[in-house]
Amino acid sequence: MSFRAVAARSTASLSTTEQKVITVLLSDATSELTAAEIASRAGTHESTVVRLAKKLGYRGYPDLRRDLRVDESQQRHVALMRSDSGPDLASFIDDELAGLSRVSDFVHQHELDAAARTISEASVVYIFANGDSRSLQELLGRRLRRVGIVVVSLTPQAKDLAERFVPFDSSSVLIGFALRETPRMLPALIGEVSRRGGKSLIITDVPGAQIRPAPDQLLAAARSADSEYRTLFVPMAISYGLQLAIYHLDRNRYHAIREDIDGLTRMLGGTDEIPIRS
Repeated sequence: MSFRAVAARSTASLSTTEQKVITVLLSDATSELTAAEIASRAGTHESTVVRLAKKLGYRGYPDLRRDLRVDESQQRHVALMRSDSGPDLASFIDDELAGLSRVSDFVHQHELDAAARTISEASVVYIFANGDSRSLQELLGRRLRRVGIVVVSLTPQAKDLAERFVPFDSSSVLIGFALRETPRMLPALIGEVSRRGGKSLIITDVPGAQIRPAPDQLLAAARSADSEYRTLFVPMAISYGLQLAIYHLDRNRYHAIREDIDGLTRMLGGTDEIPIRS
């Protein structure tokens, strides 16, 4: 088992100190450290580390350390391969395939289906992203529009974001991307979503991320093991997975929407596209 996957799936309520311990555990080369050494790095007591292990479902800290070794062995394998081959295409593809193969370890199908239901029941879906994740915002927005969902893209410019967000209400859903770290505006947005009675869904590449205030749903999956060269393949896969999960909630309905889109496309002088998988 992967410790990152366990941390990502945990629904346990963690204290601020326990969150610091999680951060230490997710840093490099911690599997050989004792509970006391982890506690020292986190500025807490050894008992906090042991308590955290049990909160995450382990019998004790030794079991947690075994899962840390699983994560680190995968990272060492990729790191050594990259240092030997540099920009070698084959090793790059192997690295990305390894990351993609672990997505279902982090994000279970029932979690994806629950997120799909939340999105499909919304009157409007608002998508927030900044930096490199803006391309994911565009991708996911297009995927959702293809199944008839109304999408509003939120920019990181405060005034423009506020103007677009004003209509958000209890029937709306916010989807936010938090890659590497939580965007500065995202916590305030999540809080406002809650105040207005809507729903929030965050997609992140940081398993075990503790976003406060907490979103209603969190999909967390680590990207490739190379911390300096993380592609967008994993969050892209989650975006495509969400579209497929939504489509299969009611295939007749969404197939009719696709036919309507195709008909309007032809009327406007466009060409048909390959239909979505059924």
